[in-house]
Amino acid sequence: MHKARLEDINKLFLEYRRLFEARDAEQIADFYRFPLHYHFSDGKKSQLDRAYFIGRVEKLLKLYQKLGVTQIVGAVTDVIELNENASLATLNWILLDARGEKPQQVYSAITRYLVSEYQGELKIDSLIGVDETVQVRKALRAL
Repeated sequence: MHKARLEDINKLFLEYRRLFEARDAEQIADFYRFPLHYHFSDGKKSQLDRAYFIGRVEKLLKLYQKLGVTQIVGAVTDVIELNENASLATLNWILLDARGEKPQQVYSAITRYLVSEYQGELKIDSLIGVDETVQVRKALRAL
């Protein structure tokens, strides 16, 4: 893998995480190339347009608020270069409630992204859910 590509992927997800913390669904959608291919953890697959995706992100952000998520830490744990324009990036997201003295983990989840260069910039082409749905359900039950 080219070191520059790895750095670009890390920068992409650093900014992506920042916008989730800022709760800005419109700008989060700017990281994606539509139609987006979403692969659910149960094996189903959907093709999402921008407007529908923004609605889903807004719903997720409201859920984060309900769970008390105030900080998100994301670490790129693996990148597989598929070809000169596309990579599969695995991220471990840790969602924290940082309102107290010491941040408390709400949950953590693994997500994979197909990241491709499109018109001179990196965009997320596909989102592959691994275990976030299960982790969110556990966090909601713990409330």
